[in-house]
Amino acid sequence: MNNTPPLFSILVANYNNARFFGNFFPNIINQTYQNIEVIFIDDGSTDNSLEEVKKYADQDKRIKVFKNDKNMGSEYTKKRNIELSSGKYFAFADPDDFVEISAVEKVMEQFLKDDSLAMVYTNFYLTNEDLSYEQKYIYPDDVPDNKILMFGFTPNHFAAFSREKYDLTPGLDISLKRVTDRDLVLLMEEVGRVVRIPEYLYHYRINSNSISHNLNAYKAQYWAWQARYRACERRGLSKEDVYSEIMSYIDGKRFDFSTTADYKLGKKLLALPRWIKYKLLKRK
Repeated sequence: MNNTPPLFSILVANYNNARFFGNFFPNIINQTYQNIEVIFIDDGSTDNSLEEVKKYADQDKRIKVFKNDKNMGSEYTKKRNIELSSGKYFAFADPDDFVEISAVEKVMEQFLKDDSLAMVYTNFYLTNEDLSYEQKYIYPDDVPDNKILMFGFTPNHFAAFSREKYDLTPGLDISLKRVTDRDLVLLMEEVGRVVRIPEYLYHYRINSNSISHNLNAYKAQYWAWQARYRACERRGLSKEDVYSEIMSYIDGKRFDFSTTADYKLGKKLLALPRWIKYKLLKRK
């Protein structure tokens, strides 16, 4: 009888992130769930990424290094990540981020006790570039695990997938620029259950190249809606109704925020300077 736990693939699509490897790889190598492989693909980096990753690969044969002949983009690279991996389960990890050493173990605990699961994701921190400051990203508590489409957000970190369930989908669609991972979440929701672990097991670094930190953010939002509309078509849902429900939910959350203690305190603190500013402008 084979008691070896299932292989878990950590998929790394890299472009010019060598300076972060010192934070990234030690925790990957020392995951408490040890039956892992790391599929690292360099997408035409112009820094010393290949030189640096090979230092880790020489010490740990579970790290398998590949490269694209030229820069092909993250969508192409992530799809190739999946194709080159062998794990029964897999997850993407960005090499400029930081993964807790128990992350794989925690998601595997969920998969091993429920084979109906297509995806398991965790809570995560948003952190600055040097990891000196971070804050919790708060997922809405009222989102049913099988209704992610309807709530205007898509969980990405730390998101792990069942290959058996992935093979039931059309797979990663590289035509959806910037949001292939979001599209994948919606696809996986359609072939199995999705659950969230309420532990903070991933640290998402906001750096100068982050999509969420530059002008590409608006382009990403456009493609996110394209992914949602495709999900509507697959599920036979009205795009108009889904859009209305998502925006109603988002607006409702904005209204809820205005009733919180923090908001009320901030409003009080700003009342005096706003009154002074109003008086000064009126005199002019």
